[in-house]
Amino acid sequence: MIYKNIFSAFIVIFIGCSEISREDQIREECDTTRSNSYLYMIPLLQRHATNGVNETNSLYWVGNTEITYQKCISESKKNQFNLRSN
Repeated sequence: MIYKNIFSAFIVIFIGCSEISREDQIREECDTTRSNSYLYMIPLLQRHATNGVNETNSLYWVGNTEITYQKCISESKKNQFNLRSN
């Protein structure tokens, strides 16, 4: 009887403390990629441009970054019910 209660408590604590879904993990990766894109690439594109039009390059980069971010968030929502591997 006591072992059954200890086992039940262990299962409840384990499930409560662990993330079952991969959604949060993927969302954090999306946020990190987006912030790194703005932090590192935009200043580079503002300084160096192959065609000489710095503003256009930054504008395209921002648009592509936001589109990629929205696709990444969509993938994280699809993985809401997939179990984590780690």
